[in-house]
Amino acid sequence: MMRAAPHIMVIEDSPTQALKLQFMLDSQGWTASMCGDAESALEQLGGVLPDLVLVDFHLPRMNGDEFVRQIRMNVRTRELRVLMLTDSDTAETERKGFESGADAYVQKSADSDILLTRVHALLRKAKPSIMSHGAAPGFRRSRLLVVDDSPTYLYFITAQLEEEGHEVVAVASGREVLAKVEAEPFDCIVVDLVMPEMSGTDLCAHLDAIRRKHDQLFQIVILTARDSKEDMMRGLEAGADDFVGKSSESEILKARIRALLRRKFLHEENTRITGEFKNKELELERAHAAKQAAEARGALAEALERSNGELATAYRELQETQTQLVQSAKMASLGALVAGIAHEINNPLAFVSNHLGTVTRGVDALVPEIESHLSETGGRTLDKVRQRLEAMRLGVDRVEDLVVKLRTFSRLDEAEVKTIEIEESIESVLTLLQHKLADRLTIVRHYGEVKRVSCYPGPLNQVIMNVVANAIDAIEGSGTITIATGQVGPMLAISIGDTGIGIPAAIRDRVFDPFFTTKPVGAGTGLGLSISYGIVRRHGGLLEIRSEEGRGTEVTIKIPLEPEPRPA
Repeated sequence: MMRAAPHIMVIEDSPTQALKLQFMLDSQGWTASMCGDAESALEQLGGVLPDLVLVDFHLPRMNGDEFVRQIRMNVRTRELRVLMLTDSDTAETERKGFESGADAYVQKSADSDILLTRVHALLRKAKPSIMSHGAAPGFRRSRLLVVDDSPTYLYFITAQLEEEGHEVVAVASGREVLAKVEAEPFDCIVVDLVMPEMSGTDLCAHLDAIRRKHDQLFQIVILTARDSKEDMMRGLEAGADDFVGKSSESEILKARIRALLRRKFLHEENTRITGEFKNKELELERAHAAKQAAEARGALAEALERSNGELATAYRELQETQTQLVQSAKMASLGALVAGIAHEINNPLAFVSNHLGTVTRGVDALVPEIESHLSETGGRTLDKVRQRLEAMRLGVDRVEDLVVKLRTFSRLDEAEVKTIEIEESIESVLTLLQHKLADRLTIVRHYGEVKRVSCYPGPLNQVIMNVVANAIDAIEGSGTITIATGQVGPMLAISIGDTGIGIPAAIRDRVFDPFFTTKPVGAGTGLGLSISYGIVRRHGGLLEIRSEEGRGTEVTIKIPLEPEPRPA
């Protein structure tokens, strides 16, 4: 990216000299703008700042040294590089130029190469101001209000001050001054000490009161033809900032006013900078407060999100607990029903079993005595009776075995850990599901050496029943269910495998979700594995599933042989 050519402002009241300088600068590839006086140059500095300023020392109204002082007092322009030109070779002129704040000083009579070398050197040092685009206020002409009851002197002093580049408003009475000050802003008010209707001292007192009331910064200068100590003391006590005799040279008055205005503008600049610093501090404080508020909102949102997550987890656990309680209540009811049925069956069964034994023994005792007296037909009848008694004994034994298994399944006390025979629990479940097994399914048993385990019997029976029931439902037609037990580390492992359709990979991660089921509507609630997972987890165990679609599923229940006690 090409850098723009340096721009140089030239302040020169001589058209011939200005044209010569512009030609010289254009020949170097630089751009130049021309100003005939310091006032117009100050107005231009309110826009885009140049890279360098060439200013003549001797200018109409405002000299070059005063111009430099003004730009050095402004934050926006104080870093501008300034080269001062003069046709004077006196040391005093050079001293004034440097004291005003110029960076270099070249006589107009010097060789053009010297001037260009100076310009090159200053352009190398020039830095763009960070406030070059309006961060600070631009320059303006100072406004003066002059009051004197003498038209001749009023005209004279007005002309003198306008030559200095000031905007001057002239009035003839103190009342006009007060009206103007209330309506318009002024930088300095020049007051004649002796006037009809209202003296300069009284006018100063009124102006000072207005200045204090409205926090205005205009300066007050008293002019007087009487140069007495008493008048000066009264004027200064009334609020005047300076006291100048009319007999003094006009240059003294202009110098005093320049000094007062310089002090006023410097005070305004300091006030503005202080205000900007305060605004920056307020912005920083607001930004800090906004950051803290954003962090607080973020923390609140995070806490809210965490609370929502905890609430969702608690709600899910509540749902699971509720479903488990409902299922447990059903199982408890089923256990009570099974226990009642077993009890009711057991009473007549004992009666039948006992009498069957008596009948069998009686028949066995009578056979030797009557067998020889029986006909061939009677012998055959006796053999048939003995066969029927043996068949009845086999049936009674099967019913007794069924009652024992029903009692085993009905142990549903969740509040107590009991040591049970794991094989008995499995067989009791198979007995209850015998109607679903029919003749199409084969049960293969591989029981390990571990026979006993400490657990909550009822819930564990429920888990085994849910898994075996799922295995039965997963097999279409004939198939095999393999049940194996064994010890894996400190845990008892119960493996239940089937040769069914398997679980698709897409839904394997969802099989433990409450209410998720692959069975037809009305054929399942989707709670079996979810409840089983919760029961095994409460035992401190694991519920693992391995499945291959089309080849079957194996579910492994792992529970500690000696479970840790529940926390109180």
